Amino acid sequence: MNKKILVLTMSAQQSSYEVNRLVEEAGKLGVEVSRVLYKELSFEVENGKTKVLACGKEINEENTLAVWCRVAGTESGKYIEGRNLLLKLLKDKIFCANEVSYLSWPRMGKISQHGVFVVNDISVVPTKIFYTREQVLNPSVLRTSPLENGRNTFFGWEYPIICKHERGFQGKSVRKINNEKELKTVLKKIDEKSLGMYLWQKCLSTRWDMRVIVLGGKTLGAMKRSAVGDEFRSNFSLGGEVESWEISKEDSELAEKVAQVCGLDYCGVDIMKDEFDNSYVLEVNRQCQFQGFEKATKINTAKAVVEILVEKAVIY
Repeated sequence: MNKKILVLTMSAQQSSYEVNRLVEEAGKLGVEVSRVLYKELSFEVENGKTKVLACGKEINEENTLAVWCRVAGTESGKYIEGRNLLLKLLKDKIFCANEVSYLSWPRMGKISQHGVFVVNDISVVPTKIFYTREQVLNPSVLRTSPLENGRNTFFGWEYPIICKHERGFQGKSVRKINNEKELKTVLKKIDEKSLGMYLWQKCLSTRWDMRVIVLGGKTLGAMKRSAVGDEFRSNFSLGGEVESWEISKEDSELAEKVAQVCGLDYCGVDIMKDEFDNSYVLEVNRQCQFQGFEKATKINTAKAVVEILVEKAVIY
């Protein structure tokens, strides 16, 4: 029986580009890739024996080479629980990419990431987190001395500032706030109970960042993402322009360090520069898409992912 690489997704549409490319490249190597939906998983625990099943068939060492998990987030968290139960039950039996990270941080939002980064001396954009509106707006805390250009400051930072939800993705939750009036408008739209889920950050003047893919602990490559027109966000999914980027040794080592401290076999690390060429890690994406990356860099990312899964599975 040929062993398969299983790719777990929440729907048949999710990660369609990535799954299709893995199927294509794995086929050239004589390896089969099979998509499994999280809802198709089931578990049996009886008399000390456990089984992980997909569509009623057991996932075991005889039929499965490796497992690659895509996004499992739901409001209830049921698929995150299912993913991690699968990882625990298959541990030491089948190689599951990013296992260490998933089991250490079931939901690795931006706040959790910042905690990991700062204790490991990884530079991040200056950030503040608040739990009440009073903390954000209290005149005794908010410094509002006009600058020469007539704008106020936010805790000593010149406007604009950036506000983002800690579980946002593809830049969809990121807001640019240009003054105190806009700040108050944004605050009105945020339920105070959820305020602690937002990060408030200093806005860097550069309008581009780099996405670095790290695979098997080594930098695979990097692409530059640039904001277009009035859009300040550089995400490819939001129309950002992408191009290949010759990453420096220092930034490559920075991205690899992020992957290492977060226990990641595969990830995308987003790095932004300031006007002085200092590097800051914006975030790490444990299930990053790679359509824009392949387009920009011409690097066969799908083939590299298949190869590392096979390599890790053999020595697991």
